[in-house]
Amino acid sequence: MRFQFVFVAALLGLTASAPSKRTSPITEPVAGTVITTGTSIPFNYNDVNPCHSGYSALTVWLSDAEPTGLDGNGNLATGTFIEEFGSFLNPNFGLHPQPGFPAAPASLVIPDISSYSSGSALYLTVVEANEPGACPPVCLRFVRGRCRSQIGFFQGYPGYEFFSVGLVVA
Repeated sequence: MRFQFVFVAALLGLTASAPSKRTSPITEPVAGTVITTGTSIPFNYNDVNPCHSGYSALTVWLSDAEPTGLDGNGNLATGTFIEEFGSFLNPNFGLHPQPGFPAAPASLVIPDISSYSSGSALYLTVVEANEPGACPPVCLRFVRGRCRSQIGFFQGYPGYEFFSVGLVVA
């Protein structure tokens, strides 16, 4: 059963310890956006939402190296990022925002990056968390129109994917 999950996960490009192989859902800012301290940049993230959840939990970070993995809690490791812009809960399917849990903002303000030289690359990273076990099962074998072998879609999957876009210091 474990092999079947690993096989399905490999086909879908799912991973918890490396950047996602999917096309980046970060549509703003675009790669190569020039940034300076205190400027506001547009932010737009199209939730991946592989489990079709009512809400997508996101955390947004700025770092000086492109992340290659997450800690066990789905965060960038302490000391590997410049700024944590915050955690957000994006409603899906026309649901209303949850009180006390803000949706991702339309723009982000760049923190003090004056210690970085012009032309330096910084990375905006979004971590999307999906509750383990919340995904519907996947049927692996149908017999006479009925599912005879299924697994939980993310069985054993910690539920994190992350995407990064490179920015350039002015």
